[in-house]
Amino acid sequence: MQREGFMLLDPADSFKLDGELHARRRKLVAHAFNGPAVAAMEARIAAICQQKAALFLGRGEADLVREYAMPIPILVICDALGLPMDRVDEISRGADSMVAQVGAGATREEAYQHARNVMQLHRFVREAIEARRLEPGTDLISLLVNARIDDPATPQLTDRELMSIATVAIAGGVDTTRNGIAFALHALATRPDVLTRLRTSKEQDKDIRRLHEEALRFYTPVPQLPRIARQETVLGGKTIPQGAFVFLCWASGNRDPQRFADPDKFDLDRTNLGQHLTFGSGIHYCLGAMLARQEIKCAIRQIVSSVDSLELAVPPDQLDLSSSMVILRGLKSLPVRFQTVAA
Repeated sequence: MQREGFMLLDPADSFKLDGELHARRRKLVAHAFNGPAVAAMEARIAAICQQKAALFLGRGEADLVREYAMPIPILVICDALGLPMDRVDEISRGADSMVAQVGAGATREEAYQHARNVMQLHRFVREAIEARRLEPGTDLISLLVNARIDDPATPQLTDRELMSIATVAIAGGVDTTRNGIAFALHALATRPDVLTRLRTSKEQDKDIRRLHEEALRFYTPVPQLPRIARQETVLGGKTIPQGAFVFLCWASGNRDPQRFADPDKFDLDRTNLGQHLTFGSGIHYCLGAMLARQEIKCAIRQIVSSVDSLELAVPPDQLDLSSSMVILRGLKSLPVRFQTVAA
């Protein structure tokens, strides 16, 4: 397995832990995903969105999940990390297999294929890490390999940490972002007034931001995640024992009427847009939140600038929502009809 570049990783090799080790890794990695770093990616992300949209805009119809929301995040993360763009399909299969491993019900052969896909992904990442050590570039793997902090007690990231963080960035940033893009597009396709508002807005970027923040709250691509209580806690009059296995349900918090007025209404004019829990909170707030927001913004902006009208091509109840409601929630397809902007 090691000959193929595979490294047996523990979740604790990335960010699934607390304390000083977690804080050290966050310090070393944060600069690669901060505001300036993500802002520098905008032109490239916008170009990827334009390239994918150009493939279907002339038809007047498309599946905006399979043809648009699905390919954009894997192309963006491969480009950002400096992984081979001619091997995107294989990298995508590895990312999908990493996510598939959290589920159940795979046959023996399916499980073996997932393992082969993950090993191939590890090989690509391992080769990229070794190459950047010899010849650094401007990509995220180069930034991670050469990350330094002016603190002798904070050593560089180890090989295991680099592998784990890079592969988690790929697997964790692809499905969640594609679902975020898809749900924002669903909001556009089912709310003509929103598309009209964005197309005629004098503050279009601001209103696009309002759309994607409200879509992240309203649809919540990651509805809940498991946690273990570190200490006995009383919540809502119920005692949660130390060591208890619990689910933190972001989707429920995002519909909390004590936080969001009329929470089941999709409202771009909320006064507390952006205060949702979709990216978590506290020390484990999603490191890739800025990148995900940038991708969703660019994807929405491309569609808004390209079409005069947009509507579902199937009845809403025929849309296939792929979800265990545990880890990921997303649309398998989003068939739409549209009229493009007159040249």
